[in-house]
This record gives sequence, C-alpha cells and structure tokens, in this order.
Amino acid sequence: MYSMTSPDISPFNGGWSYTQKEMNSLFRFIEYKDDYNILEFGAGDSTQKLWHHFKKYTKNLFYMVFESNPSYLPPIPELKPVVYDENNMDTLEIPEGKFDLILIDGPNGDRRRKWYSKIRKSVKPGTLIIIDDFNHYACFSEELDKNFEYETLDHVDTPFIPYGEHSWKIVKVIRPII
Repeated sequence: MYSMTSPDISPFNGGWSYTQKEMNSLFRFIEYKDDYNILEFGAGDSTQKLWHHFKKYTKNLFYMVFESNPSYLPPIPELKPVVYDENNMDTLEIPEGKFDLILIDGPNGDRRRKWYSKIRKSVKPGTLIIIDDFNHYACFSEELDKNFEYETLDHVDTPFIPYGEHSWKIVKVIRPII
C-alpha cells in the first residue's frame, strides 16, 4: 500500500498538478494486480511519480499518456506517449484496449470535456476515473454524466488555491452510456 513515508517517492505537489490528498484518496481505491493499464491525459511530474508507484505493485504496467506539450513528458522509455494538437482534438482516437485507471488533467480549459466520449470504448466495469479540477467547468460534470453510469468514490469541491488543494472527483465506472 502507498505510504507518504516511503523514501523512494516524493510527495505530489498540487498547484497545477495532483495534490497529495487527491492521490492518497485515489490509492485507497486501487486494486493492484499483475497486469495494470493506465491512460492519462496531461503529463508532468506526477506522471513519473505514478509510473514508479505502480511499477512497485504490478508486474506488467501499460501506461499511455496524451500530452499536447512534449516538454511535459517524463523520460520513461516504457511510457507510451501520444503528442497531440489540443486545437484539433476532434480527430483524435484512443487506441483499442481497456484501462483500469484513467486520469484526466489536461488540456487546460474546457477542452478536456472531449475526452469522455472518446474513452467510452476504453472502460470496463470497475475502471476508475479521476478528474482533476473537476469544478472548473460545468461541462466536466455534464459530459461525465452523459457518457457514463458510475459510482462516486470521492469528491472534493474546494476552490483552486495556487499550490494548494483544488477540486477533483474519483468515480468507478459501472458502464458506458452508448
């Protein structure tokens, strides 16, 4: 299980990234297994921390990340990066496969609402989805509700504070709405 006192992982910083409270909550719901598939939208420092965390608890980790700014991609050779143009997201397709965990933290603005319809084929019953900055735009909630039947596992509606807490929501997919 994850521990903040673990010497090989530094804390999650918050700000424009995931907070430690957010990740501690997420880790409570993770069911580690030999084969684990992660899809992340928005790379950065937390991508590297999450990669190393999951590598400790899984034998076969598949980690794909969509990022519009290549400078945010961490130097992890096993990572499956997809660099895209955030002004042309409509043509993007998510590769075939089912994911255990999906993290939505990019791009900035309301464009991340477009991911929900694109990931419907990529979820299975039990897939966890975490949406960072959940209360920034009403469309984040509207699109989640339009595309998935889910159980809310945890939710924080705190207004954004630079390098502090902010809103997020963790859900467990029951089924996609098609």
